[in-house]
Amino acid sequence: METCWVYSVLAFLASLMGFARVLSPLSLFAAYWIALVVGRVLPRRKERWWILQAIALGVALVTMVSVARIELYPRLDLLDFSWLPRYVVILASFTGGIVAEHLAAIGVLYAFIRGLGFGQRPMTLWFTGFQFRLGIVVFFLLFFVASFLKPFDPSLWLLAYFFVALLALALARVDEMESDVRFGPRWAITLVASVALVIFLGLALLQVLTLDTASAVLQWFAPLWNIVVIIIGVIVFPAALLLAWLVELLSPLIAGFGNLLQALGNLIPPNTADNLRKAQAQAGQLSFLEPILKTLLVLAVVLTVGYLIANALNRRMKQIEDDRYTRESLSEDERRAARAGSRPKYAPPRRRAGSIAAESIRRIYAALVARAGEAGLPRALAETPYEYLPRLERAWHAQAAALRAITDAYVAVHYGERELALAEVNQLREAWQRAEKVILTVKANSKDADARR
Repeated sequence: METCWVYSVLAFLASLMGFARVLSPLSLFAAYWIALVVGRVLPRRKERWWILQAIALGVALVTMVSVARIELYPRLDLLDFSWLPRYVVILASFTGGIVAEHLAAIGVLYAFIRGLGFGQRPMTLWFTGFQFRLGIVVFFLLFFVASFLKPFDPSLWLLAYFFVALLALALARVDEMESDVRFGPRWAITLVASVALVIFLGLALLQVLTLDTASAVLQWFAPLWNIVVIIIGVIVFPAALLLAWLVELLSPLIAGFGNLLQALGNLIPPNTADNLRKAQAQAGQLSFLEPILKTLLVLAVVLTVGYLIANALNRRMKQIEDDRYTRESLSEDERRAARAGSRPKYAPPRRRAGSIAAESIRRIYAALVARAGEAGLPRALAETPYEYLPRLERAWHAQAAALRAITDAYVAVHYGERELALAEVNQLREAWQRAEKVILTVKANSKDADARR
């Protein structure tokens, strides 16, 4: 999805700066996928944090250099590295302005950073829908800016964007429903055909909903305009007569108010007028500040509104995540009690043993994160499971083995999509029950100590 609008923006900037071409869509797509794989694989490693960061940085640099070699220096021999020093010097120098090498590097690095972020997050329907809306906003701004600066037509990539975006939304919805449908070629053909049909209907509507159509509709309703004019005349003419009568009625009151103001003006000392003129002269000297203050006021209003919108979206997202953690952190006894209190009227769908095991591991880890957060050790949003694990082990070192086993199982299931046997899940659940008792005991002792203080 993002490859479409990122490539369109880069192509517009290159056209604006006079470059023939900077990057191809395939290079950007490859950068996204490499970063996505790195973002999925590295958190499963057990090396130190700085080592993983160095590996990610090294892969990003190799990707950037490889894309530059393919896109910017395609005519050189395969083993000719004479371009590399020149490329590094150009990247490090900005004296000649922004050149094609800079634009290509910015595009690849942006795609790589975004791909790393995608690798750390589940592709839920909410997240995919947000990315879809973001792309629409970017395309709208691109068309708007291009209408003022330079003609540019990314319609082809807009069409491709909607095609892959609809596919992504459909797949995210199917994944969220946790369906047991066996996906195969027939299912894929049906999905692609459905998306193509939706886009075809949209293009058909575009042929109808045009400016010419709007003009024809207005001409068709033109006879109604006379009726509207008559209605306005019937309303406006009596209102004008009424307004004239009110002005005539209130004219003595207005005249008396003017006399009162004149009498009050006579009470002002003579030197007050000089002071007012001096104040006006000083205000005239500071008149250059007026547009600056107005601009700052407009910026403050825009930033405040943007902050409020972003804060509201962030609160909504955090609420959704908290609700999910609350649902998943229920223990087996609590879930059994909840089902006994309000039994569903329908039988839940049957699930495979592997999916049940994976869901149990996710809930155990979610319960671990929730209990640790309640005990004063929350997990940061950008913190990977293996970055979070050392802090857990330092806080409850007696349960370090259980905490590591739970983390390993969660990473294997959530990132590696490996299926665990039910016996392993039962062992992990018993280990979590023991660890949970320790966490709750330490939390209770801490509260008692605080109360005694």
